[in-house]
Order: sequence, then C-alpha cells, then structure tokens
Amino acid sequence: MNKLPPLAAVRAFEAAARHQSFTRAAEELSMTQSAVSYQIKLLEDRVGMALFIREPRQVTLTLAGRELVPKITEALGLLGAAFDDLTSKASSALVISALPTIASAWLIPRLRSFQDTNPNIKIRIKTGDTVDFTKDDVDAVIRGDDGEWTQHEVFPLFPIEYTPVCTPEYRDRVGLHQPADLLGGLRCYGAPRWWSRWLSEIGVTKSAVGLSVDLVLGVQAMDVALALQGEGVAMVVPTFFQDELTSGRLIRPFEHVVRDGRSYSLIYPKARSKSKKVRIFRDWVIGEANAIHRSSRA
Repeated sequence: MNKLPPLAAVRAFEAAARHQSFTRAAEELSMTQSAVSYQIKLLEDRVGMALFIREPRQVTLTLAGRELVPKITEALGLLGAAFDDLTSKASSALVISALPTIASAWLIPRLRSFQDTNPNIKIRIKTGDTVDFTKDDVDAVIRGDDGEWTQHEVFPLFPIEYTPVCTPEYRDRVGLHQPADLLGGLRCYGAPRWWSRWLSEIGVTKSAVGLSVDLVLGVQAMDVALALQGEGVAMVVPTFFQDELTSGRLIRPFEHVVRDGRSYSLIYPKARSKSKKVRIFRDWVIGEANAIHRSSRA
C-alpha cells in the first residue's frame, strides 16, 4: 500500500487528463488551479517523469501520461463501483439509458419478466441519443455500437437492419406494388439516409420526382405511429415491431432488408462489470435478445 500515490493526486490527474485543462479539473473537483497543479506535481515526482506538457494556454499529456490514463480511469471506476455496491446493495436503482424506440417498443414491454425475477432491483429508464458515463447517472446504455467504446464492455444484442413498413390498407389504396412506386409522391417517414441506401440496394435510382420524406422525426416509434394510422410508409428496424407485423397491422411491402453491419448493443464501462445488478441485467437482456434470434429462425 505504501507504493500507492495519494488519492487526491490520482483524482487530480484523471480530471486534468480528461479535460486537458488544470482549470476545468479544478472546477470539477472544487479545488484551486494551483492545488490541482500541486497534486499533479506530487504524482510526477512520485513516478519520476512528466505526465503533462505545460503550455501557456493548455496542457497535453505526455506519452507516459497517455499510457497511464486508461488504467487510472478503470481503477477509479472499480473503486466507485465497490462503494456503490457496498452502500446501495441490490435494492438500488439500475439506471439504463436507451434510444427512445428501443425503450418504448422493445425494452419496456419486457421489463415485467425482469422485475418478477429480480424484485429488489428497481429499473429506471432514461431516453436520449447521447450519454456521458463520467457525468450522467447511468449504469448502462442500449444503442448502436459505433465502435467508439474501446474502454467499455460491449455486448451485441441484435443487428441494425431496416426495411419499409405500412398497413395493408395503405399499400392497396395507393397501389404500392413495386419499389419504384415509392418515388411517386407517397408519404414516407424515417431517416433519409436509410431510405437512400435501401433504394440504392434494391436498384431504384431517384428520378426528378424523387422520394419525399415528409417528416424526419428521428424516432422510429413515432414513424410507426403515423404508418399505423394509414398515413404512409415508415423505414424502421422490424425487430422492434414484431407484434405489429405478426398481427398483420403492419406489413413489409417488399422483402429487401438493409443489413447495416452494426448492432444495437448493451454497453457499460469496464469498471461496471464488478456491479452485481449490472451483471444480472446484462445476462437477462442478452437472453431476451437471443430469444428474438431463435423465434426469427423458427
């Protein structure tokens, strides 16, 4: 233990490395800038090498500093998780951040089974497009894995695949028989880049009339709500709307599905892997995703 540097110096280094600024680190830690500088100097004296290059208006990490950052971040995360488990136990809330459609169309309808099995773990759901584990009160996220989670545990749940859907009544009313019919001024909802890729893959090029994406809501559940009212065609991930498709309320007018190559994944910092409640949720949500894969192959 006598080889460990003071915790205050370690925290000062981690904050300064994250912000690339002694001033912002001082604000976060409620310290003066000189105090942060002093703590980091203590740490540099302890390891016998510079960790920052000090310039007039900024500081940057040295090679040694860059090598130290991920280990320090993980160690502080493990320490935080240890105290979290000690003080909150299994009765604490498990905070999950998910994209709005994943939350409303897929996760929330399945949570009853989790709560029945784990009544002492209270789930809180937050929705949004971004999350910062260093600032937000979040244990894990479910969202697209964009490859930027190198310091996190990533568990793919299901692939990102998308295709148009609509009601059978809408298909028949507007005469939607072949993909090129979509270019005739029909109401279409969803991400324009998804529509563009789907049309390109199926061999339809945009004409002068073109495809009109009437609303870009950014939430598939809202696009589907419009489609269910017979208002148009929505470009969605069919995994999230299996009930509507199975019941026949929605149909896939065309079989082609774009396979994005990425996945929607459960993601959390490596330090959270020591948390019992996170591990329990991880095993459950992976099981739910695997059940979808089995049913789709049946």
